Amino acid sequence: MKKILLLILFFSSSIILTFGQKFFENKQYEFSIQEPKDWIITNNPELIKNLENMEVSEKALSKLIADYKGSILLTSFYKYNPKTHAGLIPIIQINVRSKSGSNFEQFKNVILESAKGFKQYFADFEYVEEPKEVLISGIKSIFFVGKFTMKTQDGQELKVRSRTYAIPYKSYFFQVNFTDGQVKEDCSKVFDELSKTIVIGRK
Repeated sequence: MKKILLLILFFSSSIILTFGQKFFENKQYEFSIQEPKDWIITNNPELIKNLENMEVSEKALSKLIADYKGSILLTSFYKYNPKTHAGLIPIIQINVRSKSGSNFEQFKNVILESAKGFKQYFADFEYVEEPKEVLISGIKSIFFVGKFTMKTQDGQELKVRSRTYAIPYKSYFFQVNFTDGQVKEDCSKVFDELSKTIVIGRK
């Protein structure tokens, strides 16, 4: 479970780039968020096809997560095109994951334990904001902010900051990562505004 909160910072060729409109919504898992203006949204056509053709029940949705090894990337937003931009790219990633624990305290403990995995991959990882309970769309959730140094394949060092929300819902939970730079590419204002637009559950 320690790998559960690690960032997915690679670009998959199976994902299609489109420019964001107004809102991203996944009706099957009942999640929506306002899209950042002029950012690039990525969609996974294979996932969309699977969701459209399957029985929409909690059991079926949970099984699909299990079939994807416990985690599904619903969508991502990139400030710049990863194919043409060098250096740090602010990213928003929304994953739906299998949930452990039968109550919030157990869920919280699993999240806190898995967050320790950052130290295994980034030696200088430290909390900017310690994990705490917050309300997202009226749901008790876990939030924390961390910073660390990431090295690219060409040896470049990127000073990265990541805001993480873990939001339990039904038999799964949403992990929303807002990633930007510690010094350059500060997107704090945009991220704070977007986190307030998250809606979970049927409208």
